[in-house]
Amino acid sequence: MKINFSAIIKKIPEPVKKYIRPIYHKWSIGLEERVIKDLMEYFYLDKKKVMHLLESGGNLSSDFWYCLNPKTAEEIKNFYKENPFYVFNLIMWHGTRQQIKLRSRIVELAKGRVLDYGGAVGDMCIMAVNKKLETEYADLPGRTYDFAKWVFGKRGYRIPMIDLSKEKILRNYDTIFCIDVIEHVTNPKDLLSDFAAHLNKGGYLMITALDPITGEEIPMHFGFDFDPEEYLKSLGMEKGEESFLWIKK
Repeated sequence: MKINFSAIIKKIPEPVKKYIRPIYHKWSIGLEERVIKDLMEYFYLDKKKVMHLLESGGNLSSDFWYCLNPKTAEEIKNFYKENPFYVFNLIMWHGTRQQIKLRSRIVELAKGRVLDYGGAVGDMCIMAVNKKLETEYADLPGRTYDFAKWVFGKRGYRIPMIDLSKEKILRNYDTIFCIDVIEHVTNPKDLLSDFAAHLNKGGYLMITALDPITGEEIPMHFGFDFDPEEYLKSLGMEKGEESFLWIKK
């Protein structure tokens, strides 16, 4: 029987989460030393400062959100563009054992031409390319985009990058990743429709956070005013065997 961790977390009172989260993170993190060295080199920081920013990046990102207090879609885009802590926030999250296992499984199932939508720091693109999959990265410009581009270049990967502030999805794909992205956008219906339109028949949409965790500590997450699973079905998608997998009929 699969355990629904998201449902369990939602039931824990916020004051309790505040104390549990640091303990859980220390136990659950499995960051590669190479990633820490990348951060040291890119940001010109010593290891102690990098580790501090990794541990506090999530809280600092939330604080930065409250400082900017973005309301419009453009203001929200600017938050992701300017947030100096988001690279650390994401790398720490992607380095949890739960996420490593999830992302490895997603890449294992991926096939054909792949689009990593909201590719962030680029780790899943690298995993997909290492599997010999034709892979493209798509995200808004900003600090995470620049960091991903730098990492690709440093490690010798020629991964096409789509700047979503200037370009739209134009090609069709056999697999689209949308991992921990949909809860951050202001137009989730449009995005889901776009994914369905740009998947080949039998193509895979690998998507998480259709039941997002929201709250004061994660102000960047938005809930839905519609049922995303029913909407995906209306777009000609059917649920796969994995919780994150949807297949175009």
